[in-house]
Amino acid sequence: MRFDFKDLELFIAVADAGSIARAAERSHTVASAVSKRLSDLEESFGTALLTRGARGVELTAAGHAFLSRARKLLTQAGQLEEEIQKHSSGMRGQVTVFATMSAIVEFLPTLLAGFLKQHPDIHVHLEQHISEYIAMAVKENSADFGIVGELPTLDQLATIPFRQDELVLVAPRTHTLARQANVAFADAVKLPFIGLDANSSLHYVLAKAAAECGRQLDLRIRVASFDAACAMVASGLGVAILPRLAIAPHLQAFDLASIKIIDAWAVRQLFICFRSEFPLHPAARELLDHLRAVPEPS
Repeated sequence: MRFDFKDLELFIAVADAGSIARAAERSHTVASAVSKRLSDLEESFGTALLTRGARGVELTAAGHAFLSRARKLLTQAGQLEEEIQKHSSGMRGQVTVFATMSAIVEFLPTLLAGFLKQHPDIHVHLEQHISEYIAMAVKENSADFGIVGELPTLDQLATIPFRQDELVLVAPRTHTLARQANVAFADAVKLPFIGLDANSSLHYVLAKAAAECGRQLDLRIRVASFDAACAMVASGLGVAILPRLAIAPHLQAFDLASIKIIDAWAVRQLFICFRSEFPLHPAARELLDHLRAVPEPS
């Protein structure tokens, strides 16, 4: 089996364009050369990757599998090139970390600031994703390690506790619940809610809690960030359940109250996950050790 990155690039271009001719034009290559490369690729695998027709091409099942891997290989090749270039300019390494929104907003700014001050020759690439995607990305080596909101069930992953994340009910100070020291979710579930994206970890937690109460959340509006949710709550559109530390800076600005939730699920454990069968490279190990060594704020 022989192929190079140009083969991968052309195959992805054809898959995206749905046509060899259009892909060739976009790649500044003649169509016959693109077609020959793809035919050689299929011959080397001994299976068809494309179904060719008068209106263009369609991927076979093998083609879909190859496309997914080809994209990842090109991404990793780009990351490798970037990292080696950083080494040549004095950078000692790059660490790729995927984390949930809660971890990024609440804990990582201070932790990363301390680490990068001690290690100016290390670069950290940080991306926000939901826990399920993070665990899969770590398993597939798209990230060195990840921070998730629940224990992943994938094989070949090890986990260690990272931080605890407390959820609170956020409401305008004029709201009747704002006069209470704490609240049960069952007493608030009937209210109109401001929610986050349907794929967020927090949405899954709240949807499950509502179902256990025999209800569905009355989601008036969805937003993409904690500060946007606070702004919507301040406008009287509903209440929200959000991480306590993440929304603390916004309470005074939006004149909001934070009410403790007595349900056990309101205190979530965050975990660091990493591949158990492969050692982390030195820069990633240093960052992981730093995250573990810094004590959790009281």
